[in-house]
Amino acid sequence: MLKRIFNPLLVYRVVVYLRMSSDQQNPRSPDQQLEEINRRLKANGYNWTTVKVYRDEGVSGRLIRGRKDFQQMLRDIKSGAVVVDLILVDTIERFGRVEELPTIRKQLFERHGVLVLTADSNFADPNTPQGKALGMVEAMRATEDGRIKAHNVLRGKRDAAQQKHWPGGPPPFGYMLKSILALVNGREEVAHRVIIPDPATRWIIELLFETAERESWGTTRLAKFLNRHPDIPSIFKPFHASAIGYWLDNKIYCGELVWAQNATGIVDDTRVVERNAEEDIIHVPDFCEPLVPRARWEIVQALRQVRRERQALARRRKAENNGKQIAPLAPGLALTYLLSGLLFCGVCGLRLTASSSGAYTAKDGSQRRYAAYICPGSLSGHCTNTTRVPEEWIRQVVIGKLRARLFPSPE
Repeated sequence: MLKRIFNPLLVYRVVVYLRMSSDQQNPRSPDQQLEEINRRLKANGYNWTTVKVYRDEGVSGRLIRGRKDFQQMLRDIKSGAVVVDLILVDTIERFGRVEELPTIRKQLFERHGVLVLTADSNFADPNTPQGKALGMVEAMRATEDGRIKAHNVLRGKRDAAQQKHWPGGPPPFGYMLKSILALVNGREEVAHRVIIPDPATRWIIELLFETAERESWGTTRLAKFLNRHPDIPSIFKPFHASAIGYWLDNKIYCGELVWAQNATGIVDDTRVVERNAEEDIIHVPDFCEPLVPRARWEIVQALRQVRRERQALARRRKAENNGKQIAPLAPGLALTYLLSGLLFCGVCGLRLTASSSGAYTAKDGSQRRYAAYICPGSLSGHCTNTTRVPEEWIRQVVIGKLRARLFPSPE
């Protein structure tokens, strides 16, 4: 059996990772974590050398790829930019999600000889029988703590929604928050908040629904219409087709709150959204003052439903029916074009999307399609870059550059 001996009395090279989940937390939390780590090191008499400190502030631990300093730390270790033996954190929850920890710890230890140690365990070796037992307790503690916190938060938000109080988060576009005060021990405090129409933006929502009903346009064309509207201040632009679709489907604009429609989770470092069962969704009619008459909202929905059904039919015809009954949680993307998601607009920074013409017959009699990358912002009218980059040309250029880098010609 292969072994690596951890002797805390050796002078190890270490990096420290600090994280604060939210801007709402104590801004000194990362500094307090560092102070606690140093205090524990001194109390134990460990003369370890700190090579570098990484810190992510106001970043959730749910997605690894969203933590820039965490990613930089892993890149530095894997590339050899920093040569260390240990990663120190205050508690294991600061490092990452419970379900990811065993894999990350195992890879760091086996491939790079790096252990992840926690101050609250007095830097116990996680590879000993005692350390493994402690790791199981840490995982159970973090899982149960997260479950209880999530339950309590959801319970409070559900109760607030049913009482027609705003359950939290930014108000929908077209509305603003109003604080309702209550007298507590002789002092006025915020009891709860409600949403009321925002005079600066409500007319934009009203215009959107009026135009959608009158013209029967899709979300891209509606976004372009709003982006080019001369009376809409630039601070509210650009409008994106995805946001337009969300607004048109949101019942809040006819006065009804629909809460807890979806459940979210993390699978393979990807946020997955699934619709909840109907009995778990909360409907609160007359939640707020409507911006759109109910009849108009339903007409717009009927028009959108026609589009949805047409698109669904096209997808069904295109997809192969292979008889599979269980869909994967995070299936990823099937990429038709090699550079999908890797090209960016030089004007607005959005990812370019590939589009294809219909099939046509070339001079040699073969069936072909013309494919090109375009900026999606140009379609919705908020980006001036209307250049169409031929897919075949850019693919050949990129492959040529890679070939030249990987296999340089001898001088």
